[in-house]
Amino acid sequence: MRRSWRGAVCAAVLVATGLAVDLPAADAAGAAGPRPLALGIYPGGYAGGGSTDPVPDDGAKVVRALDQLHGGPGFLVREYVGYDGTSTDGTDARKYFGYLGHGRKLDLVLGYPGHGTPLAGWETYVRNEVRNAGPHAASISLGVDVNLAAAADPSVVPAVVAGVEAAKDEARRLGLKKLQIGFDEGAFGQAGTAFWQSLATTGGDRFRDSIDYVGLELYPDVFRPSPGDLGAQAVSAIDVVRRQEMPIAGLSDRVAIHVAENGWDTLAPRTEAQQSAALTSELTAINADRGRLNITAYEYFDLRDDKSASANLFDHFGLLNDDYTPKAAFSTYRDLVHRLRRG
Repeated sequence: MRRSWRGAVCAAVLVATGLAVDLPAADAAGAAGPRPLALGIYPGGYAGGGSTDPVPDDGAKVVRALDQLHGGPGFLVREYVGYDGTSTDGTDARKYFGYLGHGRKLDLVLGYPGHGTPLAGWETYVRNEVRNAGPHAASISLGVDVNLAAAADPSVVPAVVAGVEAAKDEARRLGLKKLQIGFDEGAFGQAGTAFWQSLATTGGDRFRDSIDYVGLELYPDVFRPSPGDLGAQAVSAIDVVRRQEMPIAGLSDRVAIHVAENGWDTLAPRTEAQQSAALTSELTAINADRGRLNITAYEYFDLRDDKSASANLFDHFGLLNDDYTPKAAFSTYRDLVHRLRRG
């Protein structure tokens, strides 16, 4: 299942709007500087809100592309699975283990189905996914765009809190000390206080002790035109999360920020050259401010177009065309990955 469970949320956005492979934490004061960003990508083509008949991924071509991009051990492979409200088997992520050669690690998103689905089954599913995927993962997120989902479904916030607590408890029980646990929200440059106040009310000390990061879906100049310095816009949106949102829930600067999704589409009249420039501007600015804002990871969305001939912008975020031929931004990201991982 490739992000299909979040399609309605994405549509709402469009309308409304060493060899260490663990993720780096903020360095202690007085150190030479922040560690390099952990870098990665969602290696699929389908995006929630895109075509209703997505093109299946070609696993061999995905692996070849990842081998070119990854730049060394620790490159993140972001994937999405979801609890269906019934089966708590917790082995959904296994189908992506074949992407993890050369020291790559999963950044796994676990989706809650919402609509008041009982939390007991959800927590069991989360624990089982941690048990199966945790040894292969750098991070596990308990939901994506949860601030948008929670606006329509009040059962989402308790599920995020319960999921984070269950995932961290299971990781500790298994001795997975490097596995980071968090959740993802859409970041739009304005503080979403209602969601964060709800999180503060629902999540107590155990939640704050369990969470390692907040992941951000960050798309300047995509769902709402905002021409100009896209790097500055990206950093400004992150700053709002760090300074205005996270303190509401009592999340201190020790809780990292991951740029979990960042992309720019090439639906005409937008061009490949513009996509490459947007990627360069945003990632360069994010990297420059990683120490100040405790940003420890960045992942591009996504590897390939789902349908390059489509009129739907969600089908055009790829660094590759739908036939896996490269756009200009593929080599741009490859070169940035290889340069930035050196610090």
